[in-house]
Formats: sequence, C-alpha cells, structure tokens
Amino acid sequence: MVREFKMGTFYGVIMTSILGVLLFVFSLSVHAQQMYHIVKVKPSDTLNLRSEAGVKSDVIAKIPANGDSISLLGARVTIGKTIWVNVNWRGKKGWVSLYFLQPMKIQPKKNATKEKQPSALTVKNIVDKGIGRNQWILRCGNRSPFWRVDVYPKALKVFKGKKKLLLPITYKKQDKNKWNTARKTHLKGAKSKDKVDLVIRYSYQRCNDTLSKQKVPYVAVVNYNGTEMKGCCRAMKLGSNIK
Repeated sequence: MVREFKMGTFYGVIMTSILGVLLFVFSLSVHAQQMYHIVKVKPSDTLNLRSEAGVKSDVIAKIPANGDSISLLGARVTIGKTIWVNVNWRGKKGWVSLYFLQPMKIQPKKNATKEKQPSALTVKNIVDKGIGRNQWILRCGNRSPFWRVDVYPKALKVFKGKKKLLLPITYKKQDKNKWNTARKTHLKGAKSKDKVDLVIRYSYQRCNDTLSKQKVPYVAVVNYNGTEMKGCCRAMKLGSNIK
C-alpha cells in the first residue's frame, strides 16, 4: 500500500509538472501574439527602457519613436498615476510606461507575387548601387508643373517639358539620424549647360504623389537650370512600365 501511494504521488507530480509546462508555453504564446509599438513620442525623441519601474531607475536602452515588436512580460506596477509594465524589446527586458504603448494591428498577408517596397533604410542602396539584378530606382516628380527625375546609381534621368536628359551624378551626400536612417539625400547632376540639384527628404507625414496618385514617404525639391520645383519621391522597380 505504501508503494502504491508513492507511485501515485510520483505520477501526480509528473502530471502536475507537465500541466505547468503546458500552461507556461501557452502563456508565452499568448504574449507573443500581441505586440506593441511606441506612441505619443516625438520623432526626434526616444522612450527610456528602465531596469525597474519608476523614473529614478537606470536606463538600460532607448527605444526610438517608431519602435515596435515590443512584448509584455506580464508584470505591472502602478506608481502614482503611472502604470509601469515589464517588456521585452529586441532581447532587452525592462520597464516602460504603459501610456506610451499601443497594440500593433495585425497586417493582412499580401499577395506573394507583389513586389515588396524598400524601406527608408534601403534608400542609400538604391542611390549607390541599386538593389540586385532587378534594380530599384527613386522616381521623383509632380504633374503641376510637370517634372520628373529618375534616380539611378550613377545618373539622373530628367524629364521637363519635351526634354529628356541623362545627367551623370556629380555630387552625392546623405544625412542620417542616430538609427542610421537616411533623412536627407542631396544629389547633383550636370552635363554641358544642363544642371540639376535634387534634395530628397524622408517625411513622417506622407507626401501626395501626383504621378502615382499614392501617398509616399519622401518629399523632393529640384532645381533645374535655375527653376525650383517641388514634388514627391517613391521607390519603384525597373520594369516594362518604366519609360
């Protein structure tokens, strides 16, 4: 009888352990499903990730204003009117104010055949060398007044009125922020009497591109032979539809 009791106890412990592991895994999967991103932080500012709850705790990391994929670890502490939550961001675990977090929306899966648009971080690659064999370019322009400049790795293709010019790039400079994102790209092209000065800026407020009728992430100012014009820029892949 003593042996049977011990064996029963042994199996009970095993089953309890298994159940505990399953509940732990389930808990992790639930947290993994819901991710958060930063809100209410200025683009030029960051959100402090602290070692403990409270503004007097050490800062262990600075999350950029556009930081995302932040998971809650479950623990939360209320200090005054502030609710502090324990989070995981890129492998770093710490505490932030819940006021600055918002659940990320689950994006619908896109058609696998649709080309992926390069992000702001790939603009430098487009300007410098294109992206692979299927090269991407930057197309900048406006319909009123009409102008268009296609940015290639070594040249600027300019369309103004009936003119179509291919000007070698003579000047190239990029300014980046502390997260290595290209915020401003300055390009110049010249050939004979024709000169183009193009400045492309990344904008959090989308630019209404009149060429594609889309909202795009870049604004542009071009000076063509002394005439200044404004418009938008977007990344696009070379194909049969590009002339």
